[in-house]
Amino acid sequence: MLCEQCKKRTATVFYNENINGKVRSFSLCGECAAKMREKGDIREITSMSGSFADPFSQLHDEFFGGFFGIPLQKTLTAQKKCPTCSMTFAEISKSGRVGCPDCYTAFQSELRPTLRSIHGTTAHTGAVPARHRAKQERNERLKSLKKQLGDAISQENYEQAAALRDEIRTLQAEKEKEGN
Repeated sequence: MLCEQCKKRTATVFYNENINGKVRSFSLCGECAAKMREKGDIREITSMSGSFADPFSQLHDEFFGGFFGIPLQKTLTAQKKCPTCSMTFAEISKSGRVGCPDCYTAFQSELRPTLRSIHGTTAHTGAVPARHRAKQERNERLKSLKKQLGDAISQENYEQAAALRDEIRTLQAEKEKEGN
């Protein structure tokens, strides 16, 4: 693949950026990538990882640290670890990646502002394409209804069980119809 800028050299730098839904992608050779970095057209990941933790930490240190003598809470956050993977927030900030799904819970207060600024929301919408989302929702609903049916039968609530059975049959019929 050739560089998109000079169209002479092989592309070795692949830059993807998604900020608030605005996506930019470049396939560049090393020289063109360096020129674009110098101009400020693209950012280096190292320049972004410092701001990942707290975009105002340097301002805070300069203003409050020198003026009032109030230390930044980096020490508290740096000491906190994910109970599952033992990753610290400092490591997440440095790499730009969490260690495991439990990191989102462990560092919720630290990650929430950053995720909101990057993605525009903090709610995970999932990686399921829109054309398959209805099928997935139906399958999850079927699973939930079957569990509720089991609970209703064990509690000897047969009226509710019959209603759940009918709803399950309707959803399964839709599933079979869509499958054909």
